[in-house]
Amino acid sequence: MSEKGSPVLALVLAMVSLLSLGYVWSGAQRMMRMQTRSASNREFVRLNPHDEAKVVIEVSETRAPRILGRMLEKQNETRYRRTANPVEVSWSSDTKLVMGKAEDIRAGAVVHVSGTVAGDRSIQARQLVILTGYVQVK
Repeated sequence: MSEKGSPVLALVLAMVSLLSLGYVWSGAQRMMRMQTRSASNREFVRLNPHDEAKVVIEVSETRAPRILGRMLEKQNETRYRRTANPVEVSWSSDTKLVMGKAEDIRAGAVVHVSGTVAGDRSIQARQLVILTGYVQVK
């Protein structure tokens, strides 16, 4: 290859790298927005058994395999407000844990729960995302 082609090749590779990085970044942002979408108090009350539920809770107590807590309402991407709405969550070894470990689910933890509403209004968790340390609760 000639020396004249080297700067052009370097420029093309740099542009491809930047476009790839932009694509990956936008996909990651979309994934985080989808992952943290949660029902408000009003939306949660309207859910029926077997409906899909996504809520954010502040854990008050854990009694394996149950998590007891209060629903949080999203104010923005990093701030949540406490509500009076209690939530009970069931989970098992099949439940996917994201951004944390089982030991991180303890009193005071903030957890995004995705699952199915049970007949007793609890949530059968399919996925738990540990948000403790990433969000503020007021």
